[in-house]
Amino acid sequence: MNLKERLALIKNEKTKLKPSAPRKRFIPEGWQEIAPLVWAREVSRPFRQVPEILSPSIMRPLVPAYDEAMHVESGSVPAGHIAFFDLETTGLSGGAGTIAFLCTTATFEGSSLFLKQIYLEDYPGEPEFLKKVIENLSAAKWIASYNGTAFDIPLLQVRCVLNRIAMPQLRHIDLLHDCRRFWGRSVESCALQSMEAFLLGKERESDIPGALVPKVWLDLVKSELPSEEQKALMVLVWKHNLEDVVSLAELFLLAEMAYRDPVSGVARYAIDPAAIASRLLKTGRTEEARKLLLMVRDQNSALDCQGEKRMRALRVLASLARREKNRQLFAETILAMDNSAYGCVAKAKLFEHVYKDPLAALEWAKSAREILAGQKELWEGQEPRQLPYLTIGSLQHRIARLERKVAKQKGL
Repeated sequence: MNLKERLALIKNEKTKLKPSAPRKRFIPEGWQEIAPLVWAREVSRPFRQVPEILSPSIMRPLVPAYDEAMHVESGSVPAGHIAFFDLETTGLSGGAGTIAFLCTTATFEGSSLFLKQIYLEDYPGEPEFLKKVIENLSAAKWIASYNGTAFDIPLLQVRCVLNRIAMPQLRHIDLLHDCRRFWGRSVESCALQSMEAFLLGKERESDIPGALVPKVWLDLVKSELPSEEQKALMVLVWKHNLEDVVSLAELFLLAEMAYRDPVSGVARYAIDPAAIASRLLKTGRTEEARKLLLMVRDQNSALDCQGEKRMRALRVLASLARREKNRQLFAETILAMDNSAYGCVAKAKLFEHVYKDPLAALEWAKSAREILAGQKELWEGQEPRQLPYLTIGSLQHRIARLERKVAKQKGL
């Protein structure tokens, strides 16, 4: 058989092959196809007490060299100028092989939260999906996310680069940072659903675990004929993403209120006063930080800050007084501390270095040593950097020095 006959044979075999049946598409109910393999829908949720004006810049102070280039508005902005967003992706580790297939973007409109969902049906539609997501985010002056700094934004940047799509700079607030700062010591986890249960009292029903979301979409894409179970799971994924953004918006309003009125935030939402005071000090709101910390010290019953939470606040206030060289405020704050090991050592330092009373300082140092000796099992094996000067050895050294001072004072 010559070459011509072989080619003819191959051609005949190809003509005999039946074309494969086209893959049956899963057409989402209530969605509209806005581009090949890209779907969109809009949902409105009623919202109670939506302020007309919000002040995102008090949560993230503007950086002139950075923000002027983006024409970011300083001060207050209309509530509708802030977009809340969240992505669902094919993996939780990022990397070039991970793509986003679902994005919910939400903005306030009057007393409602207006949500837009963009859904990617299959891989080839990714460029159009990304363009629509970027379009929705770019329409806002600020964007807010939950863990977006570490995950959502870097992922979008990578996918835009790979698809040759320009992604503008966006003024971004990652609410996870505020939740960790304000409530990280009060909850076991700062995951979004943990925070919404702790602060908003919400318990989701019929929700899908976030760890299963990538598998649901990947299985649906691979399936030639999607089963009813696969369709139902994808509906749960859409709902899960929607609820994430609704909770994000609620938490944002709560945190923004706390930044505007720190005293009310501590009283109503059990915010760590030391954490928010430290943030106020870093942003130049010194008088507001001082007022809050003095309330924790002198009117503690109004804020219900006890134990370690109160001690952390007093440590911040003492540090502020020391920086300002306000000896009276410093002494009053140290004396207001409890008789924990830290408080006893702080008082020993006060009496030794400020009041020049080594005998009283010696008594406080010995009290601290007794407390640590009783907690020996808790302190052993920890790194010195974790226990600054609260170790038996450092206290023995302090006590020996104070005993020499007392003996010298007595003329012995």
